[in-house]
Amino acid sequence: MPTQRKHMILLAALICALLCLTACGKPDDIDISGYADQTVILTGVTGEPVELTIADLKKMKCKTIKTESTSDKIGVVRATGPWLDTVLEPYGVKQEDFSKIIIIGADEYDTKLNQEYLKENPIMLAFGVDGNPLEEDAVPCRVIIRNSDSAYWVRQVRKIEFVK
Repeated sequence: MPTQRKHMILLAALICALLCLTACGKPDDIDISGYADQTVILTGVTGEPVELTIADLKKMKCKTIKTESTSDKIGVVRATGPWLDTVLEPYGVKQEDFSKIIIIGADEYDTKLNQEYLKENPIMLAFGVDGNPLEEDAVPCRVIIRNSDSAYWVRQVRKIEFVK
């Protein structure tokens, strides 16, 4: 194969790789200024409730994942935020250490996840979707559980209760 053709193929592969890496957006690219000071309360992790702002979540090690809900309500999304285990790390616990986690939205919608489910399904607290800030009806953050029913994808998360 001629050298020029090899260089063209290499350049095309490099461009594709760069597009794949940047297409999901980076946590720093998501403007959370409209809801950065809103809070999520964690209970049952320590003796006292823990209050975290969305700005606190954004400062943590975050990931962007592409996933699809198993129901027809939402479809494919690219969600950005920290894993719940990352949020719990400073307290020396993991999500699977709890018998149940209850995630409650501002609209009082909740989901209860048992230990078996928690062992197999990492939970993300997303502060951005598709490289953009959350829509007003989803702030301060939204739960995303890869390849699960969107009924578990609680929006407007205000409180997460951890039950030993």
